[in-house]
Order: sequence, then structure tokens, then C-alpha cells
Amino acid sequence: MKIRPSLVVVALSSVASLAHAQGTVELFGVLDISYLHTSADGNGSASSIAADANTANRLGFRGTEDLGGGLKAAFWLEAGLSPDSGIGQATSVDNKTAGLAGINGSQGLTFGRKSTVSLIGSFGELRLGRDYVPSFMNLTVSMHPFGPGGSGGVGSSGQMFYPVNPVGSAVRTFVRASNSIGYFLPAGLGGFTGHFMYAIGEQASNAGATADDGQYVGASIGYRTAALNMVIATGTTKYATGDFTQSNFAVNYQFGPAKLMYLWGKNEVGVTSTTANMVGTQYKVGTGEVRFAYTTLKANKVANDASQWAVGYVHDLSKRTALYVHYSQVSNDGAGTRFTVGGGNSTTTPGGGSTGYEIGIRTSF
Repeated sequence: MKIRPSLVVVALSSVASLAHAQGTVELFGVLDISYLHTSADGNGSASSIAADANTANRLGFRGTEDLGGGLKAAFWLEAGLSPDSGIGQATSVDNKTAGLAGINGSQGLTFGRKSTVSLIGSFGELRLGRDYVPSFMNLTVSMHPFGPGGSGGVGSSGQMFYPVNPVGSAVRTFVRASNSIGYFLPAGLGGFTGHFMYAIGEQASNAGATADDGQYVGASIGYRTAALNMVIATGTTKYATGDFTQSNFAVNYQFGPAKLMYLWGKNEVGVTSTTANMVGTQYKVGTGEVRFAYTTLKANKVANDASQWAVGYVHDLSKRTALYVHYSQVSNDGAGTRFTVGGGNSTTTPGGGSTGYEIGIRTSF
């Protein structure tokens, strides 16, 4: 039987199109590296080549599969890394300890940034694995001018909006939770969004006071239009040393080239708490963006009150690559020394402050 070459081409094209429609797999990543200089009262200055100053570094794989009938399966594997040294990022296996004895990721990659499998349909999305907790999304660059940065970032939201652990306690779920079950509301609800999560600490039932350690429950509800975006979120993790609750509210409004931003956040660890308020903006200028944030923090039974201001400029060289420069100053109130710029050298003078600047490049693929 003769088969026309044209028919073979059509058949192969149809098979290829069907395979493409059924599933996709993507390799992606971000590399961000900078020169960081910090100085702190009573502790001199320090310089380093740093990572994560503008955007957290990552290497990942993600994909979707069309199951038919409007149903899709998806996966996401994302590892953190430090390009200045090449090491991987640690993770937490039970929302209590920092990896296995705190060394996971020190000799290679772990998919500690995100590791999930999802089922997506008209009902929304059901997602299982290690994922961002609902309250963390208000600390990202969509709601804070500088976002969380990473281990560095002199303007990072993490410096004032991450929890302060009292002596004898440690919380692991202010960014992500392992062993989680998450649900996201579907699109098309008139601008309303929602994210709900439950995570298991995986402690033994006969562990006594620590049996519930690492168990997390959280949720966020938001509303978004073309110009307005606002979200309120909260989440609590159980710990025998004192439950951890992170709550925040963020709103921004796009007004011409300026995005006006406000963020409130409260972290409670046992009987201690810190409450922060930030006002800021992201202002488009040609192919770049000016960023500014001013934050005040009030502490209760831990650390001290403090304030921070930060200014920066990000210049896009292309859709994937940008140059940036950031500057920030942190001031501790009273006799406090807890807060410092960019994770650099600590302030040792009571009531002292610190400053820092960074110049770097970020590229993505």
C-alpha cells in the first residue's frame, strides 16, 4: 500500500500538536548577584559578593498536563541557590527543624523553595507539597516595593516583616510550609481571590507537648482590579515553645506610572510580637523603576522598636536582564541593637543604626 508523503507530514504534525496540547515542561531560573557594603554603629563595615539582593535565586522545573474535560495536572520543582558560592538552599522537613540537622542543601540542591503537585479545574486548584504560605504573598514585590529579596537585599521586606524568635524558640513557616494541602479559588469570581492551606508537622502522636509542632493553618482573601490590589491574610503554626501567628494586610493602587503601596504586618511568637507598617511606591521611569519604602516597627516583649527607609533603582536591559542599585538605613530605638541592614554586620551600639548599599545584576531564563 502506497502512502503519500503529504499524508505522512499531516499525520506527524497532528500527533505533535496533540502531544503539545496534552502537556508542557519548562526549565526556568533566576541568577542575581551583587556587591554589598554595610556599616553598623560599633561594628565597622563589611563588603561581600552577595546573592538575592533584587530577586531570590532559583533553578526549577514546572509543567502541566491536559487531562481533558477542563481538568489539568501540574507540577513545580524549585530549588534555591547562591551563585556567589554555588551552594544550595536548606529546607525544613517538618516545619520545625531546619532540614536534617540544619544541613540540607549545604552540599547540593534541594527543592526547598517549592515542590508541589496540583489538580486544576473549574473548581479552582488543589495543591499538595511544600509551598508558600498564604500570608507570605503580601511580602513579595507585588505588595512591597523591594519584596523579600532573600538572604540579602538592603531594602528587603523580610528585615521588618519577618518574625523575631525569642530565646529558645524557632519558627519555620513565615515563608513556606512543608507537607501542605492548599486550595486556590478559581478565576472569574469578579476579582476575588482566595488561598487556604493546612500543613502537617508529622510529629509522633505520643510526643507529648510537641505532638502538634509544625502543624499550620492559614488563609488569604483578596480583591483585584486593573488598578487596585488588596489582600488580607493570616496563618498559625503550633509550637510547644509558643505558637506562631503571622497576619498582614496589603493594598496598592496603580496611579499612572506610580504604584502606591501600603503594608501592615504582625508576627506573634508565644507572648511576644512585632508590628510593622510600610508606605512606599514603585515608579516607572522609561525602561527603569524607582523604588522607595519607609517602615516603622513596634516590638512587644522582644527586641526593640525600629525604623527603616530604602530607595533603589532597577534598570531593565532587556525582558530578562536588569541592573540595580539599592540603599537603605535602619535605626534602632532606645537601647536596641536587634535590627540591621541587609543581614550584614550587626549593630552593637545601643540605639545605633546601620546603612548599606548594593549594586548588582539579575538575569532570568
